[in-house]
Amino acid sequence: MILKRWAAIAPFLLATTLASPALAAEKISFGVVADPSYDVALYALTSGKISDPNLEFKIDAMPFPRLAQATMTRQFNVTLNGVLGVPLMIEAGIPVKVMGTSYRHRVGGHVSDLWVMKDSPYQKMSDLKGKKIATASLESQATVSTRQIIGERYNMNAATIGGDVRWVELPNPQIEPALQSGNVDAALITNVQAYTAANSGQYRSILHGSAELADMLGGPLPTVLLIAYTDDLEKRPDVYAAFGKLLKDSSDYANAHLDEVAAAIAPKYKMTPGDLKTWFQTYGSIPFALSSTDKAVIVKAWESGAKLGALKTVPKNADDIIWSRAQKE
Repeated sequence: MILKRWAAIAPFLLATTLASPALAAEKISFGVVADPSYDVALYALTSGKISDPNLEFKIDAMPFPRLAQATMTRQFNVTLNGVLGVPLMIEAGIPVKVMGTSYRHRVGGHVSDLWVMKDSPYQKMSDLKGKKIATASLESQATVSTRQIIGERYNMNAATIGGDVRWVELPNPQIEPALQSGNVDAALITNVQAYTAANSGQYRSILHGSAELADMLGGPLPTVLLIAYTDDLEKRPDVYAAFGKLLKDSSDYANAHLDEVAAAIAPKYKMTPGDLKTWFQTYGSIPFALSSTDKAVIVKAWESGAKLGALKTVPKNADDIIWSRAQKE
């Protein structure tokens, strides 16, 4: 098992499972978002706690905009896309199938909130009309989901251009400084960064994204889906099924050994193991599998996306897009 970083992608994870010389291992590449939550979910796989002698794999972690481009240009066998991004790929003529849920909100957490400064005069969503909101990517599912909330729950114009709020794209490390300096009025802070923001005492949540979406869609939203390209899935179904099982097993290992995993991952991100553990238990989950409610919520998210104008058509049946061998919780 090899694990190393490359300067070009931070962090960059390369994990290789060696097969017997008598039988060449099947190769799978996996692109993910650079975030400590994914390091936790993939720890068992990248550290060699679990493996498959018939698979050779590499895992690349990178910022979302770079991953989005890599996904559209098929740079990985298995990758991620937002719940609305999957039918958009199919509309663009890139057939994919869903192998499972990669990232799902926990309703009580603040994994996808809009934040203002603690002493900000803005008290409710309508106060942000005409104001600047920072986000890491307009194309990210977090931003699209927030726009869905703004449009359906608050009857505001949620368009990215000419809408009731002014969206500003910034790299993740610049979002909080921009909010603190007043260069933006509010910020969409996601994933583990949302946990540290909530506990800093500097900010106040003005929109509780995960709770609003669960109420709107009838269950916790699987914001990010695990996908693979249909042609290779059909050529190598057993390989993808084996890799899907490894991903789920790695996530299951993290949940069962969270003290161990958090202690190993937290120092890389200057977090305490307790903070990382609390985030994983209360903010978001990375199951690499589908729950009993995911299909219905995914379809409702597609319908909401069509109302927003983010989708031209709503897939008639989630089963047409979900792989028949997708992992189940």
